[in-house]
Amino acid sequence: MIADDVLIRRTEVVRIHLDILEGIVSEPLSISGAVRASISLRFLMEGALSRLANELGARLLLPTPDLAGVPLSQALVFACGGYTIAGTSFAPYYAYRRPGENSLYRPQYELEVAASPKDHDFIDVKFGAFQQSICLAILGRTFTRGSVVRYVANKCGGAHHHDDTAGFNEIEHGITNAGHGLELNGHGISAVFLEIIGTASLLLSASDVISLRSKIAAL
Repeated sequence: MIADDVLIRRTEVVRIHLDILEGIVSEPLSISGAVRASISLRFLMEGALSRLANELGARLLLPTPDLAGVPLSQALVFACGGYTIAGTSFAPYYAYRRPGENSLYRPQYELEVAASPKDHDFIDVKFGAFQQSICLAILGRTFTRGSVVRYVANKCGGAHHHDDTAGFNEIEHGITNAGHGLELNGHGISAVFLEIIGTASLLLSASDVISLRSKIAAL
């Protein structure tokens, strides 16, 4: 078998998955879209996108919300936001325990709110760090983009099994405890699914990814 005798080149597979994500972030929010996005994101996150960028000599930095100083360990629910889906912008969402006006814990609550910006500052990070950035907090537990993508792809998308089930169980436990409070956006879709599509939006809007897609199209 000669080297060129392959079923489909990585370049073409990456292009297909990026095109799938572009279609999903352009359509109305849906659970179906989130599940499909999780499958494509998982494929890209498991090395395909980084390897292709290296092969083409392309940089791969992604603007990512800077959450330094935000008290996520105190949040009942946090959804990162900071992206646009189907023309609608989604701001970050924070929910903290709100004590009474005269409670001894009221100053702490007010500090938590003050440290939670309505609009994110963004920092450029490598693709690996983007995957490790936090997109959700549920009852004080924080979850990275990569772990949420793997969870949804595994539980809902039929993606191959991942041996590290502890992370999946932790997300499920948090979802169960938080219940319908995770439906934050008025679209009937939970924050878990929303952040999947939001992650796709942030990925596609990165100038380095836009440049990489242009390189792929020119091949």
